[in-house]
Amino acid sequence: MTTPGTSVPLLRLTLPRRLDVPARAHEVLAAVPDDAEVLAYDAPAAALARALRRSRRAGTPGNDALVAPLDALGDDPVLVRQVDLGNEVLTVLHRSSDGAFLSAAVVDRSAGVETISAAALATLLAATAAPGADRALELVRLLAPDDPVRRFEQGARSTAETFATKYGLAAERGSTVLDLESFVAAVSRFGDDDLPFCALDVPGAVVTVAFTPDRTAVLATTIARRSADDQGEDRS
Repeated sequence: MTTPGTSVPLLRLTLPRRLDVPARAHEVLAAVPDDAEVLAYDAPAAALARALRRSRRAGTPGNDALVAPLDALGDDPVLVRQVDLGNEVLTVLHRSSDGAFLSAAVVDRSAGVETISAAALATLLAATAAPGADRALELVRLLAPDDPVRRFEQGARSTAETFATKYGLAAERGSTVLDLESFVAAVSRFGDDDLPFCALDVPGAVVTVAFTPDRTAVLATTIARRSADDQGEDRS
């Protein structure tokens, strides 16, 4: 979601040009359109540092650059802004209290991508009692059994907040969104921890699945069915 006062033009203005800011960060901002979606949320510095250190990118130069200034801030809130360009994601951190720049990094999400096969995902969906899993299973079965589905980690609370906003608005615009409340409730219980997710773009709908932290079971599902106008645009 793009929060008030957060935009690509603003990021271009506020991202400093100095040695600890990768040149690629400025290149990403130059390449994305002015109205590109900016994901923005606040998180306590200490909790964000723990999440980054637990992530699959822990120890990489970009991840370490993001973490470096956080330990000194304790539980002070940090504003996280993220912009996507293809497989790359630019993350910029600012101190929430005064807007001071903290760090930035660009990560290629295609490197070391984790996947789960459609067949394995179907097995997990069939075994869970999560609301709406039966509907998600029907859509997953439209895929070939060996089709890979990308699985990724991201913050539980920030994901819950983003879904509540993004798909709440989608419902107002005419999309049918199923099991959103149960998905948000189940995911938000994990607070600032990271959770594994996968998202499937199938004809007429987007299916999002949240997994338990150990990846052995499905935690929650939600399905956003596109409105007739959106499906018409997809076909054009």
